[in-house]
Amino acid sequence: GAAKDMPDSSPNAKPVGSSPRRGQELRTCDSEPVLELEDSPPHSMRASLVVDAPGTHTARSRVPLALSCCLSAGLAALLLLALSREPEATRVVVVDRSREACGGNGMLYPGEDACDCFDCFEGPSCSTRLEGEACVVVANSGTPYLFEDYWLARPRSAPLSVLPSYHIGYDAHVPRLEAAIRSLHGLVGNAVTDGREVVVGIGSTELIAAALYALSPTQDEATASVWSRAPYYSGYKQSATFFRSAGFEWAADNASSPPPATAERPLIELVTSPNNPDGHARAASVAGPHSSAVMDHAYLWPHFTAVGPPVAYGNSTVALFTLSKMTGHASTRVGWALCSDPHVAGRMRDFVQTATFGSPRENQLRALAVLEHVVGSGGEIFTFARGRMLRRWERLEALFASQPEAGQQEAGQEAALFSLEPRDAPATDAFSGEVEYAPSPAYAWIKLNSAEAFGGDALAAMAAYGIVGRSGREFGAEPCHVRLELLMREQTFELLIAKLEELLRAGRQ
Repeated sequence: GAAKDMPDSSPNAKPVGSSPRRGQELRTCDSEPVLELEDSPPHSMRASLVVDAPGTHTARSRVPLALSCCLSAGLAALLLLALSREPEATRVVVVDRSREACGGNGMLYPGEDACDCFDCFEGPSCSTRLEGEACVVVANSGTPYLFEDYWLARPRSAPLSVLPSYHIGYDAHVPRLEAAIRSLHGLVGNAVTDGREVVVGIGSTELIAAALYALSPTQDEATASVWSRAPYYSGYKQSATFFRSAGFEWAADNASSPPPATAERPLIELVTSPNNPDGHARAASVAGPHSSAVMDHAYLWPHFTAVGPPVAYGNSTVALFTLSKMTGHASTRVGWALCSDPHVAGRMRDFVQTATFGSPRENQLRALAVLEHVVGSGGEIFTFARGRMLRRWERLEALFASQPEAGQQEAGQEAALFSLEPRDAPATDAFSGEVEYAPSPAYAWIKLNSAEAFGGDALAAMAAYGIVGRSGREFGAEPCHVRLELLMREQTFELLIAKLEELLRAGRQ
């Protein structure tokens, strides 16, 4: 169904799911600090020193943590009683004004002196609008700013604060995060976690490399072939070649079909489903005693595709998930693998431990706070993001449909210069219960249909009209293809649509 509109993020609006507390200093752009005391910290490890909300809001306490340790229980109770009787006027609604400080055209992050301006804006407060060739829309990454409005409207939904003494040693295991991951999959219904081990890493990038290591042969005389069907995620080749491992090597260049899998040359297949860049659902192409698979499910969430039945793979397959495309917290660098084979899970942990000494605890704690919010809210972030993605796809499809099709163009008019990769058919979604659930992929996979126009290079065509995309070559495809991300902010998407309209209009002339 249609997604609910985002709650009002105006300064006077009360963020969903937030309730003011006392005894902790809160700073906004236009108000004085207010004393506020954490009366019921969500996590036992929390200290009232820094509260880092999932957007950008930061609050610092003026109540020393040691105070409660120095007072007797009776005095502490009297203090809390007195604070609980503060006048109602001292209560505040926390508002994240990081974007408002930059005129709505950028973000002013805590501790920084200047605004980080959005595409086509510049200046100290991002007030200068760039026009013409100076305005360039960057759509070549997968940075998930799609979720920024959601977190701006909920600055107290997943706060985090950590004592300086909290786990200063090397042990980085956070059992509560694993429990939250299992609860998340139970809510969404996209993966079976019973009988599976959870391996946490620094994003999917590290876990892809860890899975290749874990699935590769242990004997010195064997080397696994790593293959992925084009178009494939552009990061796979780097993961398979960067370490120059003797246990596996990349074998997907100019290979439309997988190499044979043998005892001396086993096969590891890398599969993204839904696929990056074209958005299609995929399954492993190869099965057999000498083959294994890494199923990358970074986009297997309700805002991108119908979910269900839950994936439940055997011992020869590793399933990967990541926080970045689910909640937008890409720089937190937290991903996880589900493994049914304890031996594979153990080898993956060995890789993570050797490469990075595990995932930093602070990263895991932020992921924990975010995931507990997602589960506690019943997954409202999925409804928010799905509504935006569906509207973007409707705009895109209408735009590309305005081009003349072959056989339908007027006399002397060329057929469509570009074609947009169609979406998969609607399917039943386990999360929402809808039976006609249309997918809304994270990327637009576009083909230039003329070998003469722009030299047959779709990337060059986009660049000529102020759009930075990613060439099909990076995905093992031809240069006539280009990938554009659809995860940008709303106003950046509007700029993208305007530039695509200009490009397609020029193609009709």
